[in-house]
Amino acid sequence: MQALIVDDEPPARTLIQEYLEDVDRIEPIGECTNGREAIEAINDEAPDLVFLDVQMPGLDGFDVLERIDVLPDIIFSTAYDEYAIEAFDAGAVDYLLKPYSKARFRKAVDRALERYDQDGDEYGDRLAALLQEAKSDDEEAPERLYVRHGNKIIPVDPDDIRWIEAAGDYSKLHTDEKTYLSSMGIGELEERLDPSRFMRVHRSHILAFSAIDHLYSDGSGGYKAVLDDGTKVRVSRSYASEIRDRIV
Repeated sequence: MQALIVDDEPPARTLIQEYLEDVDRIEPIGECTNGREAIEAINDEAPDLVFLDVQMPGLDGFDVLERIDVLPDIIFSTAYDEYAIEAFDAGAVDYLLKPYSKARFRKAVDRALERYDQDGDEYGDRLAALLQEAKSDDEEAPERLYVRHGNKIIPVDPDDIRWIEAAGDYSKLHTDEKTYLSSMGIGELEERLDPSRFMRVHRSHILAFSAIDHLYSDGSGGYKAVLDDGTKVRVSRSYASEIRDRIV
């Protein structure tokens, strides 16, 4: 594996270099001192692994992940960010809490090597979920949702979402330009979205109010919602009363 080291503190970068001397399968290919350097290096060099500091001036580690064109394996490091530590552990993305021992470092590296030998799709989904957890305020609707699109993790602005449909345990987010597959189920997405802007209209559908052109009765107690792009989405009878409550 080729590895990139990203940290604004020289001693932290030096320590990683020293610890990697005993790891035969990982070759350091460079160091970055800030987020902008990291984005450029990751996009140009496409490393297999990045040691990424969470807290950096300017662009932090999460900002770097939003802007890269490839998705390497990530080992995060942090000095004090407790919520991030919990999220990393729950999302199966490893982290190093500064100061860390050589044994703890090797454990993180072994996890990265094991993941490198396996399929990366599940890892990408977990990383998207991690970003969402770390960037969201539980008391407010998120400013952005994070989804895996190809080999990238990208933010999606809820304002761009026209409607959402369930896809098994996943969800499809439809925007004007593209459709994104989220690893979140539709129920979890419903809880995260602003209820003044989105409404569950079916067990498999969520609509953005701004996308609805008109509705008409389906003759069986429900509705058909016609979106501004011509898409028709069923409003089931169990949700029709909520629609009627909004009719003035």
